[in-house]
Amino acid sequence: MTESPPGDEQRSQLVRRHFHEPFSPEGMKDLLSVVRHSRLSPGEAVVRQGASDDDLFLVLSGKVQVRIELPAGGAVTVDEVGPGGVVGEMALLTGNARSATVTALEQVDYAQLARGDFERLAAKHPDALNEFLRRIVPRLRRSQMIQALIALFGELDAEALADLEKELEWVRLRGGETLFSEGDHGHDVYIVVNGRLRACVTGGEGRTRVLEEVGRGAAVGELALLTGEPRAATIVAVRDTDLLKLARSSFDALLDRHPRAMMQIARAAAMRLRRSVRQASRPAAPNAFALIPAGPGVPLGAFARRLADALRGHGTVLELGSADVDRLLAKRGISQCADHDVIHESIVAWLSAQEREHRFLVLQADSEWTPWTRRVLRQADRVLVVGRAGDDAAPGRIESGATEMGVTSRRELVLLQADDCPQPSGTFAWLTSRTLGAHHHVRLGRDDDIARLARRLAGSAVGFVMGGGGARGFAHIGMLRALAEAGIPVDLVGGTSIGALIAASHARGITIDRFYELARFFASRKKLLDRTLPITSLMAGRKVSALYQQLFGELRIEDLWTPLFVVSSGLSRAHPITHDTGSVWRAVRASTAIPAIFPPLLADDGEVLIDGGVMNNMPLDVMRERCEGGVVIGLNPMPTNDKMKEYHFGPSLTGWEALKGRFRLFGSRTRAPSILGSVMRATEINSANRMRQPPFRDLADLLIEPALGDYPILAFDRYEPIIDIGYQSAREAIATWRVGATAPR
Repeated sequence: MTESPPGDEQRSQLVRRHFHEPFSPEGMKDLLSVVRHSRLSPGEAVVRQGASDDDLFLVLSGKVQVRIELPAGGAVTVDEVGPGGVVGEMALLTGNARSATVTALEQVDYAQLARGDFERLAAKHPDALNEFLRRIVPRLRRSQMIQALIALFGELDAEALADLEKELEWVRLRGGETLFSEGDHGHDVYIVVNGRLRACVTGGEGRTRVLEEVGRGAAVGELALLTGEPRAATIVAVRDTDLLKLARSSFDALLDRHPRAMMQIARAAAMRLRRSVRQASRPAAPNAFALIPAGPGVPLGAFARRLADALRGHGTVLELGSADVDRLLAKRGISQCADHDVIHESIVAWLSAQEREHRFLVLQADSEWTPWTRRVLRQADRVLVVGRAGDDAAPGRIESGATEMGVTSRRELVLLQADDCPQPSGTFAWLTSRTLGAHHHVRLGRDDDIARLARRLAGSAVGFVMGGGGARGFAHIGMLRALAEAGIPVDLVGGTSIGALIAASHARGITIDRFYELARFFASRKKLLDRTLPITSLMAGRKVSALYQQLFGELRIEDLWTPLFVVSSGLSRAHPITHDTGSVWRAVRASTAIPAIFPPLLADDGEVLIDGGVMNNMPLDVMRERCEGGVVIGLNPMPTNDKMKEYHFGPSLTGWEALKGRFRLFGSRTRAPSILGSVMRATEINSANRMRQPPFRDLADLLIEPALGDYPILAFDRYEPIIDIGYQSAREAIATWRVGATAPR
């Protein structure tokens, strides 16, 4: 039975009852002068999900139902609100689109407050705003909880949702805190509501390897919950993180009552296990970026605006500085409240709501060490240290403060170069004093520089891997031409052996026409080979070293516009070595030091470096780690099964017999592989076997394998048809691949 609608005096009393604590008598008078009274019939909606209106509604009589419509169809009832309850406060506070539909279950009378009136009241009565923010924190947290549960479990009925809520426990981790460690015994599962977690394992020699990072809506610990085995990884909070803990006993109880919902955790565990077996998991792309200045005078605001504009090509973006927060929350200085302030939690919850509503948050720190700067660092998935090339490379006050705080978010360096800068320099000084996940060179006036940075941050970068294969590696030149014609950007390059040479040349900015000149140079053995007494190697290596020095000069890898890595093999310690700093020509020289053909290169630490093809001829794994969630394209010029040739030779073979057989002298039937061909193929046997393994091949989104079996490894004089085969194979592969939705266009 519906209650009689209240009169004007009753309405005023209800408004007073709800707001008497926030507002003084004068404030209450101001509030009553701007609220409007309205009525709903049963079934009528006062708020619709996705709408852009932002008024607040106070239920005076009757009851409304709050439902969230799911993207895949269906809806979940998350709340029922009666007299004295408030709906719509989220949109009023955040300005975002409505997150739910609110419908009258019976005749409803309500008071309505426009956002503009709210902001004027808040400016006039700041204490009332503080109290209002404090009151809505539980509603904000519950809304976040429901969104996380829906993301994990899908559609839930009201009973299942209510039962889940009763069993869940809130857990808060500060950035850098450990949730649990590898090998621990525990059976609880944790659901990420806000923040980011990093999963790590300890490998050989005690080295820590990052498995993945997960964000909002992900579950961790579910494998131990289902199997009872010790924790398989250490879980650390990348930033301040809110979690929901579901104990094993609660899971078992809920499984009996709501088996469909609980089985979603089992499915999530199965998918995680499958990814770990396939070794091709993609990390969750970061959502919140903190921009901090490396020192005074950095144009952080201009950079933030350029970055936000570029990121909009990948999703919705909200750019926030301290002044923006003050303006949006209608209170000057609110962004600078201390951590222990009553409204700190409100601001954190508000930022979390913004993060849920936008694909990216670009959080600009102040130029000094302030409470807002601290908050930005604690709420960021990734920290971008923005410096100006040519400035003092030592870490500034804010960077030092982040380290002292124990911030564990991945830190990257953005070096702003002059718009007319032809080539960066001096980057190494910036890298040696910092622990960084990556660095970027950016000219603010160059759209392509900003776009490349945005792709990398958004997890949409394109990385190209070039494998070794002797003369067959010229196919990479054809593929670069096909990529350019298809309009596919190359944001990172990496390679091994001849793939290292072409990757470095591309990063250097060498044109396709110049690549043909390089290929012609290799076709001339006189220009490349300098035979010597075969004690260490058949060649002295002077000519090839001179070529690389002429090609790259004193250029360093960290100073390239396009990020580069090349792979060599450490002969002493028997492990692959990834070169991403230091002299370009020396790195390429090491990666192409074919055993027995060219002399090895001695590293500064005494390691003996030889051809990267011995350990990792097709470094898809290195690129996958650096490209994060982006696209990895690889061209493998070395067939996993080389063309069989008909040989005739016995258990012993002299050089004279092989020579007679090669030139068919005196009717000799001896046919044997050449020493150069054998050595080069032997260096790639390990990698050829690796390329047969589906988990390794799956590291590439597009793997191009041209039919080059008819071309010997040393057929450098046949570069033109090899380049053309690479071009045609790449064109066909790209066209086929682009039928899929994930290919960049």
